[in-house]
Amino acid sequence: MLFMVAAYLKPDVDKQLLEFRNEVNEHFAQPMLTVAGALHDPSGKRRGYLGFVEAGSFEEAQRFVQQGPFFTEQLYERIEVFEYKVEIGQLV
Repeated sequence: MLFMVAAYLKPDVDKQLLEFRNEVNEHFAQPMLTVAGALHDPSGKRRGYLGFVEAGSFEEAQRFVQQGPFFTEQLYERIEVFEYKVEIGQLV
């Protein structure tokens, strides 16, 4: 199953993000993450991340996020996980 994972950062964690960039790159390189990117507000400030994860259950998709360095360092304000079903178009 495909899951959309949105993880919203706490305010003012920009400096801390840089400290964990290598760990984040390793975590994001896992094959279950099909695509991901940063979320930016209108001013261009990074506010979070959005990704699509191939997983067998909601719990497995949530576990993927919880094993990442930003979660373990408590940099996220909140996380949302939804099963994603393509209704129009296709993923390549």
